[in-house]
Amino acid sequence: MKLSPQRFLHVFACVISILAPPAFAATEATTDPVGFITTSVSGTSTSSPHLSLISPTLMQPVAWQGTITAINSSTITVAGTPWTSNQFNGANGSYYVEVYSATKPGAISDISGTTTSTLTTHDSLSAFGAAGDLIRIRKHVTLSDFLGANNTFGLHGTDDPATADEVLVYSGSSFTSYFYYTGDPSNAAGWYKTYTGDPAGSETIGPNEGVVVKRKTAGSVSITFGGTVKTGNTLIPIVNGLNVLGTVSAQGLTLANSNLYKSDNTALHGSDDPATGDDVTIYSGTGKVTYFYYTGDPSNPAGWYDSFNGIPAGSVTIPAGTAIVVNRKGGGPFNWSLPAPSSF
Repeated sequence: MKLSPQRFLHVFACVISILAPPAFAATEATTDPVGFITTSVSGTSTSSPHLSLISPTLMQPVAWQGTITAINSSTITVAGTPWTSNQFNGANGSYYVEVYSATKPGAISDISGTTTSTLTTHDSLSAFGAAGDLIRIRKHVTLSDFLGANNTFGLHGTDDPATADEVLVYSGSSFTSYFYYTGDPSNAAGWYKTYTGDPAGSETIGPNEGVVVKRKTAGSVSITFGGTVKTGNTLIPIVNGLNVLGTVSAQGLTLANSNLYKSDNTALHGSDDPATGDDVTIYSGTGKVTYFYYTGDPSNPAGWYDSFNGIPAGSVTIPAGTAIVVNRKGGGPFNWSLPAPSSF
């Protein structure tokens, strides 16, 4: 998961239940609130697949937390020798690190190397942290974690990807497609890449990545994912063009409190015309609605509005477990500071 944008297409509803209160540790492992999110994926009654856009939202528990002693380009150093070589990479699975402080939102990058006291990251995080700031290390959520190694929630699996439900994980403008193979004497059942046939249960889903489910059969299925709540604001990169973004807010958001628009022009571009303003599309089981930030005039106050009928939309929700499509029509890339939950 690079510190650069994400994914594409359609969503339904979700319910979140938080099961435990938070606790905090200064070093080593820490315990955040835990719970589960249930998201509905709609079926189709036509020959065309029904598309649902979802995201895990909840995360793996913190594997290690502590203080940075030095950060330089893609190397982060901590005191002592708390780790073993390759503890957070390689055969142990895919991990990522978050750099943050009490006043700085979290910036995230994959870990590509581990020594006893240093991490090597895919991206340079030195602009986002300094000595004395904190890091959290977590293992990535995998396809098997999210959907069940044995297709727990009943997406349609077959021996032919042309007829199976597809699961697409987007990265930038590209995606990788997966399906659940029901198995034969030569190949075990499980998640596989649609186009190459490679086993895919360990493929990762980044915290800000959306998952497109192309449901090709009738009937809805419910996907329930349990994990820990992400605390603290989180930087999610947005670039020009289409961005399909999973959210890590277990409380959910509204457009008004999302931080997607800021009057200092450090976020999405507002306008007096939806044709020129950046926009946000939220999908449901029955359709989609697009919104933009209206900069105001003497007759209408500034704020979020429905792009097509002009209805005020600041209270429109971005539920936990879903994802959104952000269309950045101009201007440079920026890091969206997605707000932390204020309560659970």
